Amino acid sequence: MINRTLFINGKIKFTALDPEKDSETLSGWTGSPSFVSHYFDGFFRPYMVSEVKKKMKEMLKKASESNSRYVFAIRESGAGRLVGLVKIGYVSGSNQSTHLYLDLVDEFFAQHAESALHLALQYIFMELSLHRVSVTIPAYNEDEIALYETAGFLRESQRRQAVYHDGKYYDELVYGLLRPEWMKLQEVAE
Repeated sequence: MINRTLFINGKIKFTALDPEKDSETLSGWTGSPSFVSHYFDGFFRPYMVSEVKKKMKEMLKKASESNSRYVFAIRESGAGRLVGLVKIGYVSGSNQSTHLYLDLVDEFFAQHAESALHLALQYIFMELSLHRVSVTIPAYNEDEIALYETAGFLRESQRRQAVYHDGKYYDELVYGLLRPEWMKLQEVAE
């Protein structure tokens, strides 16, 4: 990675999560159903700081014990305020593939999602040298769909009515991006 900063972009930086310092902020985010569905994989409800801290410690322990998970805090470059999480999971070395989870609370999505996705893809394709990344998006989340499609992701599959949100069932969409596709987009951008 010549002439590239791996974990810093003009607006944001990726850092380690700190269960002692970050759990209070994440507890506040559990008022967002989309954050809870990504972070807790359970029923929506607000979570206490102690529950979030326990979950964070478990998640970080699993990541450190395996070579198939990576977790980063997304922080604003200047103030260092926590604005989201990046989880790279299910890394399959034999298949050179992974699944990306980009968790930004609604208030930070428009401002930081594009930069966070750029850094995550740079890490996945340049540092981990993987060939493929996929994301799963609920069909109601038009902003997230637009983010990934703009970044070059293509829709690969659709699970009918797999997501329950706000009293309705929605399809779950799976998008994928291959390293050669991403590299070509980088060349065009430069």
